[in-house]
This record gives sequence, C-alpha cells and structure tokens, in this order.
Amino acid sequence: MTGSVKNILIVVLIIAACAIVYSQVVGFDFINIDDRAYVWENPAVQSGLNSRSIAWAFSAMYAGNWHPLTWLSHMLDAQMFGPWAGGHHLTNAILHTVNSLLVYFVLRSMTGCTWKSATVALLFAVHPAHVESVAWIAERKDVLSTTFWLLTMIAYVRYARSADKGWHKMIPVVILFALGLMAKSMLVTLPFVLLLCDYWPLDRLKTRSDLRPLIIEKLPLFALTIASSVITYIAQSSVGATASMSYIPRETRFANSIISYGRYLKMLVYPFDLGNYYPLDTTSIDPIALASAVIALAVISILVWRYRNGHEYLFTGWLWFLGTLVPVIGFIQVGLQSHADRYTYIPYMGLFVMIVWGVADLSKRFSLNLKVPAAITVVVVLSLTTLAYRQTSLWRSSDALYTHTLSFTRNNQMLLSNLCLFYVAKADAATANEKCTELLAQMPPSADASEILGYLKIQTGKYDEAVRLLQDAARMDPASAQILLRLAQAQALRGDAGVAEQTIMTAMTMKNAGENPQIVAETTVAIADSFAKSGRRDKATEYYQRALAVIPNMPQARAGLEKLGVK
Repeated sequence: MTGSVKNILIVVLIIAACAIVYSQVVGFDFINIDDRAYVWENPAVQSGLNSRSIAWAFSAMYAGNWHPLTWLSHMLDAQMFGPWAGGHHLTNAILHTVNSLLVYFVLRSMTGCTWKSATVALLFAVHPAHVESVAWIAERKDVLSTTFWLLTMIAYVRYARSADKGWHKMIPVVILFALGLMAKSMLVTLPFVLLLCDYWPLDRLKTRSDLRPLIIEKLPLFALTIASSVITYIAQSSVGATASMSYIPRETRFANSIISYGRYLKMLVYPFDLGNYYPLDTTSIDPIALASAVIALAVISILVWRYRNGHEYLFTGWLWFLGTLVPVIGFIQVGLQSHADRYTYIPYMGLFVMIVWGVADLSKRFSLNLKVPAAITVVVVLSLTTLAYRQTSLWRSSDALYTHTLSFTRNNQMLLSNLCLFYVAKADAATANEKCTELLAQMPPSADASEILGYLKIQTGKYDEAVRLLQDAARMDPASAQILLRLAQAQALRGDAGVAEQTIMTAMTMKNAGENPQIVAETTVAIADSFAKSGRRDKATEYYQRALAVIPNMPQARAGLEKLGVK
C-alpha cells in the first residue's frame, strides 16, 4: 500500500469515526447551562457579526472569560443558523473532526510513524470523555482552541525541521498560539509541551546545554502565556468564579487536585458514569480515593522515570498529561466542580501516545504477530465508539443529560436547579410547579432554590409569593445581581414600581449585573409597564428606552413606547 493510499484510508477512517459518533448532534437542543449565556440569551451573539458585536467580543470579559475568537465563532453560527441548535452543534462536530485529523498529521510529521499516529487520532476521535467538549455548544472554546493548538504544533515542527532558525521563522508559531489563547486560555501550557516535544520526538533536547537556547526561542510564547494567565484570572475574579481560600481551604484544593488526576486516569480506561457536572465536596476528603490516586501517580511516575531511556515517549506523554491539566486541576479553584470531562480534551493526547507507542514496543519485545495489536486496536476503537455514541445521545436535551448525571452524583444542587429551570421553560406551569417542588425538596434551603421557585411564581402570576421567595434568596446571597433583578421584576409585576426601581438600581451597581442582559431587559420592561399602568408616562418612557439600550429593538419595549405614543 503506497503512502498516499494509506493517508487517504486513514483520513476516511477518522472522518467516518467522528461521523458515526457525532452526526446525531444535528438533532439536539441547546443545554440550559451556559448555552443560554453563550448563545440564545446573548444579544451580542444573536446580532451576528457586525462592528458592534465584534468590538464587544474583543472588549468583554463576559461569563468570566476573555475569548474573542470563540465569541466570533458563535456570532457567525448565529448569523448562519439562527435559533437552530443543530447548526451550532454541527460546527463543534466539524471542528472535532478537523482536530482528530490534525492529531494524526502532527504526530506523523513529528515521529514518521503512520499507523501509530493514526491510532492515537482514532482514540482522540472516539473517546467518550471528549463528548462533553463536542456535544456542548458552550464548549466551542475547547474544540476551537485545540484547532489552533495543533496548528501551532505543525508550524513549530516546520520551524524545528528547518535549517534556518531565524526569529522570523517563529512568527507563524507565535501568531497561531496567540489566536489559540484568544479562543481559550487553557492553551497556556503549550510552550512547555513544545519543550517536551523537543525532547521527544523532535530530539532537539539531548543535553542540558540544549535547554537554554530552546527556552530563549520560546520567550515570546512564554510572554503570551503570562499575559493570558493574568487576563484569565482577572476575568474569572470579576464574576467571583475563583473560589476563595476561606471557602475552599488550600488542603481541600490540593487533595481534590490529586484525586482528580486519579479520576482522569480511571476515566481513560473505564469511561462510564460520565456526566456534565460533578460537585466538589468542600466538607470532607475521601481518604480511599486520595490514597489510590497518590499510589497510581507515584507508580506511573516511577516507571516512566525508570524506563525513560529508550522509551522517551513515556516521559513526554506523562508530563504532557500532568502539565496540561495544571490550569484546571484545582490548585486555583474555578467554580465548584470537582473535575470535568472536557478538561481531558488536550491532556489525553499524552496518555494516548504512551499507550499506543507502549503497546507497539511490548509487541516487539515479545515478538507478537502484528495482527495481535491490530486486533486489539480494532476492538478498543469499536468499543469506545459505541460508548461515545451512547454518551453523546445523552446530550440531546437538558433533562436527559441532567437526569442521567443525577443518577450517580450526590448533592448536585447545580443540576437540580437547572433541571427545574428546564421544566419552567419547557413545561406548562402546573407540571413545572410539580417537578420543581419535587426536585428542590432534595436540596437544603438555598438562594438557588428560592430564586427558582420565585421565578416559577412569577411565571404563574403569584407575585406576592414570588417577592417573598426572592427576598429570602437575596438574604442568603446578597452578592447576586440576578436575584435582585428577579426581585425587582416581581415587585414591578405586583404593582410596586417605585420599590422595583430602587431594587434594580441596587442590582445594577453590582459587578455581575451585566451577566444576563435578557433578565436586565425583562426587568426593565416590567418596571416600565408598571409605571405606565400607574400613569407615570415619563418614567415608563425612560425605562422602555433603557430596555432598548440593553437589547436594541426589543419587541416588548417597542410595543410599550408605541402605546405611549412615543417614537
């Protein structure tokens, strides 16, 4: 079989594997965690690509992130597909397919090994842990940034192989890396991975004296890493996403980080019970899980060090896995999840290399017929494809995904709350009330529970109860602008326009007030309607115009102004 025929066959196999697993996503809906803020309730995204939205993409630290390229990709999708979720899903699936192909081309160009590189690419394409990154529209940043990660590696390999190492040859590497960071900041570890690749397989790091010039040539990359890390920390801190040391002690963070490494290793070989949110237990540490993770990490590290000579891929692959997880492993806790499937998207490449090259070496050592590792590969890839297809199917809707995850997680208030919100949005009022009452009874009293029930009472026209519940929520979480906005909405709908005005003014002074423009606009219209009913035309006009400033051409605000005779 000629080289070109092999390449065509491998490309077809990779595309077919991705299509088998992910073609189903074109029939899926949005997920009501993050997809709301990222797509369907985001006015800038919904407006498509235009001068205002592009300027917003590059200036906003919305939802605790600065990733303008990701915003631009969502805007392009909104312009092309509108409210059809399947189109947004399709873009993710295409990007994942491109990434799987790039994994093959990157490894083949670095190692010269065709079938080993193809096997790693197939594992990358169909591993169930990668489903979250692909099937969740809001994780566009994962698949898009990885495209730039791999393109950066291709550019770097060309630079490393060139005879002339002039600084201008690094310009494509720096540009592609910068673009990747503008899609997701998790790429900050890429310069360190390139150093690992200098050791193996590029064989540029042979002695200690080689290290200094290799670091110097990457100084622009390290500078971008530092800048991106600072911007990300500021963005996350601005919305309170970085949990404080007082709330999650350093010891708990460190223990959970070690346990998470163990979970990711387990997930690699046992990809079952995968969901979309695993709550962090901040009150206790599982000693068995911690001890198991410590032993696993220690044993693998010792073996990797012992057999590094002659098996350099073990050293590169293992440090690739450990190092690329550092930004999200929990040393600096962002959010209250213990771990996440999506965090494996790049790190697993290192483990896949270790496994594939390791199996090949073992086959040689024991003089196994090539058909044996080939048969094992086929069985593993087919099994993972089946599991990934099933895992992907769970992402068809919020209720299917959350119900599945709740079946094997405990104290998962995040999903209980969002499942309730799903019923509020999708079911009739009576069904939503029944479902939410049942779901929220499983949670201890919390601001989330009171806010959701308050919102449900707004939907059913029980404004007095809504005000009471939202006041309770505001007492439990006084830093939440969203709760105060909902409270102002309930107060306005009850007829207390003046009180609602004071409440929204307080809410808009909070740093997280702009996280959900849709709620701001809805509340502003409710206050305008209340002023209009009480005969306060001046105030009503003012608040309708404020709503239009948040969401231009908002139908409810336009209709209100028309009733007042204001153009």
